[in-house]
Amino acid sequence: MPLTAANCYVFTESQNLHLLPGHIEFSEYDTIYNIAHQLTGSLTMFKNVPGALRYVLDETARMYGYDYILVDMSPSISATNANILMQSDYFIVPCAPDYFCYMAINSLTKVFPLWNKIYQNMRTSTLFKDADYKIKETPPIFIGTIQQRYRPRNGAPAKSFSQWIQKINEIVVNGLVPILENEKMLLPDSSKTNYEELEPYNLKNISDFNSLIAQSQKHSTPVFSLTDNQIEQTGRILETMRDSRANFEETFRVLSERVINLTT
Repeated sequence: MPLTAANCYVFTESQNLHLLPGHIEFSEYDTIYNIAHQLTGSLTMFKNVPGALRYVLDETARMYGYDYILVDMSPSISATNANILMQSDYFIVPCAPDYFCYMAINSLTKVFPLWNKIYQNMRTSTLFKDADYKIKETPPIFIGTIQQRYRPRNGAPAKSFSQWIQKINEIVVNGLVPILENEKMLLPDSSKTNYEELEPYNLKNISDFNSLIAQSQKHSTPVFSLTDNQIEQTGRILETMRDSRANFEETFRVLSERVINLTT
């Protein structure tokens, strides 16, 4: 039975935002992806596996008229995540200002070349060339990082967080970017003009949502679209949260413009 477009959840509050929920059982496909990654010319029953998810997403985009599909990947180095990333057009690396993120970026300098090699081999394999659902012909392109989940102070990350942000920015520029350039997974150098001042490849800093996130979840509404009634506060607290709401609206406006500029 041929694959078809997926039915997405449509938010009544935001007609331009649809959701295709994930499911824990999707992880069960990891073994199948692993098998497909190791095929060279046998077991033709697996030939359609690597290109299937991309095909479904493309069909879904056509059905709904999407401009962008954002895929939120799980934080693991798995065959499933390899397929999601390598079948994408672009990718962003979300970061948190801490030691574990720093180590994760270092790990990606080894993981990305491995994944790219696997999919390069698959593209040239006769088995996958004959698939109904084709593998994407080019690797995904890195468009930057996002530094998030830090406490702000005077409009900037607090010192303990800013130190890790600086270290992560440095390992991205000096460690990850050269690897991605070698793998042809990087935008031209001129694109760096789209990033945060003095922070190459960092798309935007996004601080903690604090109490606004609870209201956002309660009302199924983006933080920057919450009304005063949805914030459910009065007086000075409401004024403070209004300021935070406005800051987040500006933050995400700038972020979205940068993503659009870098991908068109």
